Amino acid sequence: MLVTGTEKQPKLTTALVERTSSSTFPGFKAPTSNTTFTPNQFFDVVIPNFSRGVVRIVGYLLRRTLGWCDANGNPQEEQISSTYSDLERRAGVSRDMIRHALDDAVAGKIIECVTEGRPKLAHDAGQTATYQLRWSAADYTTRREAFTGFFEGEGNRTDIPNEFFDVVIPNEPLSVIKVVGSIIRHSIGFQARHGRRRQQIAISYQQIENYARFGSRSDLAKALRIALEKNYIVRIEDGVFSPDAAERRRATYAIRWCDYPIGQKFAPADQSENRTIIGQISAPADRSENRTSIKTKQENETVKQPQPSSFTEAFTKLVEVGFDNSIANQLATQHSLQEIESQIAWLSQRAPARSKLGMLRRAIEGKWPEPAKLRATEVADERGREFARHFFAAFGGNKGEPVAEPSTRDAELATSFVARLTQITPANDIAAWGRELASRALDQRSPIPSLALAIRQCGDAMLASLQTRVRAESERKLEHAKSSHYAQYLPVYQQWLKHRETELRQTNASEFFEFEAKREASRKRLTDANASWSKSMLAVFDQENTRLADLRSHFSLPDFWQWDATINNEPFKPRT
Repeated sequence: MLVTGTEKQPKLTTALVERTSSSTFPGFKAPTSNTTFTPNQFFDVVIPNFSRGVVRIVGYLLRRTLGWCDANGNPQEEQISSTYSDLERRAGVSRDMIRHALDDAVAGKIIECVTEGRPKLAHDAGQTATYQLRWSAADYTTRREAFTGFFEGEGNRTDIPNEFFDVVIPNEPLSVIKVVGSIIRHSIGFQARHGRRRQQIAISYQQIENYARFGSRSDLAKALRIALEKNYIVRIEDGVFSPDAAERRRATYAIRWCDYPIGQKFAPADQSENRTIIGQISAPADRSENRTSIKTKQENETVKQPQPSSFTEAFTKLVEVGFDNSIANQLATQHSLQEIESQIAWLSQRAPARSKLGMLRRAIEGKWPEPAKLRATEVADERGREFARHFFAAFGGNKGEPVAEPSTRDAELATSFVARLTQITPANDIAAWGRELASRALDQRSPIPSLALAIRQCGDAMLASLQTRVRAESERKLEHAKSSHYAQYLPVYQQWLKHRETELRQTNASEFFEFEAKREASRKRLTDANASWSKSMLAVFDQENTRLADLRSHFSLPDFWQWDATINNEPFKPRT
């Protein structure tokens, strides 16, 4: 259980290993001791689908809850108090993102709120919010949409070296956590049918990309290089790409153990990873998440050449805008001069997310139509413009009035996103929403200065978080309304019970006599006890409220809410 708050907390009796530098990581200790018995769903569901902040908080909870067990396997500390400062220092979550990460983890059914927090006021000492891991009796699943909590049945857990929680998760970007987590899950996370757990795994780029849900292969390549350079993993055998399926081979990776138990020759850490799957073709950095493979032509393939003059002119124009000779030759061969000239002319009207050349190439290959020329007033209302202004201001660290004016495309995207937010709540806190999205974008594995990419990667999580907050606020208001209604009509309900008491005394004398005899026997037992506790209980027993409650129970009369719904002339009606 995790208690979050900004006030000073008592010192913990069991100290977690402080965050250490990973630049000289000696390797993971063998998983025979100093491990955390971790649910496999942490690797299958949480790491691939949630933000770095969620992964770090959940990893911190798993380490604290399941990393310290007694001889019987029971957690030594089920309730753990941690301040925001603890989460910032030990879990590695920035203070600005703790609230968002907790909300997202609750919305994702990874943790649950045990006690709602309450701010400290002049007349109120306040109360810290309390969270704990969420467990589920449902069948084991790796699908996020079917996940309702960590599987609490037997199996589906793995002893994970504590260094993964103490060194990798608090210190590294999400992409590196995904790479190391994928190798761990597919090696020691699986057991041979009649043997021990794997120590190494032959795994391809595509498998890691699909399992860990990477946005781009360039991010995956960078994360693999970092994981190799920092000694988190080792490459046992290089992968081979070949047109001949029989010659293809996946790269083999393993966790870097501090005692090097595998005993094979390691490939250099700085060797390029690209040839594992895509051979001599490197994925362009400007490609979007929806990637398509680019096939090279065989050397002996016959290609129909265009007219020499048009081909030469198209080739020249492509080289002049920045393409290298190989790509310019490919585009000039497959597309007409008119198509290429048109797309070059229209490029200034588009808004590329990363690379102009990348967008131009996709436009030529996809034969994109001419972009419509729209004014900002035609594609975005003032709310979208305000949202975008505050997004870029917060991204740049400006807490005051925004300076930059958004582009037409950004204003249009912001308008659509704000429309989705206002479907959840009528509150139009546009500026705060824009700054919240910027905060989420800054918390990703690499900062996202593009509003389009920020909405694509963080928009759904922000919508889910807002839904959770709106739902919690709605439930709070409902409980407050019910409490007020109960306080208002409780005297009327008690008066109704007293009226029924009079009726029952007259119409059902024998049953009422039995009720009074039962009450008198209980009173005699309390009197004969002659103890301090019996005197206080006797005082409560003799109160009118207690007698009426006993009357309701004995004669099966409706409780307050049953009476309110069926008999009260002014029943509770929640506001819609």
